[in-house]
Amino acid sequence: MLPAPQRLKKTKDFALMATKGRSIFGSLATLRVRQDTKLPKDVQSKIGFIVSTKIFKRAVKRNLAKRRFRSAVHELLPQVPTGYHLLFILKPETLTADYKVMRDEILHMLSKIPETMTKPLRLSPRARKEMGKGKIAAGARFVKPKSK
Repeated sequence: MLPAPQRLKKTKDFALMATKGRSIFGSLATLRVRQDTKLPKDVQSKIGFIVSTKIFKRAVKRNLAKRRFRSAVHELLPQVPTGYHLLFILKPETLTADYKVMRDEILHMLSKIPETMTKPLRLSPRARKEMGKGKIAAGARFVKPKSK
């Protein structure tokens, strides 16, 4: 388990990752990175994990994949750059991958963060569509509407 100050927990933070985050693609996960402009750059990064129900139907498998990946990230916390929000979107291969391969993949993605942040932001088709409708003012929300 990650320390509480390093967990990405708020819905708004996850929503901002969808619109303002830059992607780094790996074989086991996709890493979405966003620099937190409100905080100083020396503050620890916040990290979140997502596993879609399309990937694993059963919650047991989703949780197992997240636990394995979270453990590997926890070991590598000293190598995580500061001042970012990181979101790992896990792929099906995470469940069966060797632990050492998983750690190497995470290190590889973390090493690509500075290079990725210099590139211009490209919105996903869904984010572009939602922002065009005016639903997301300045990348504020990307969530389902509340039921009445």
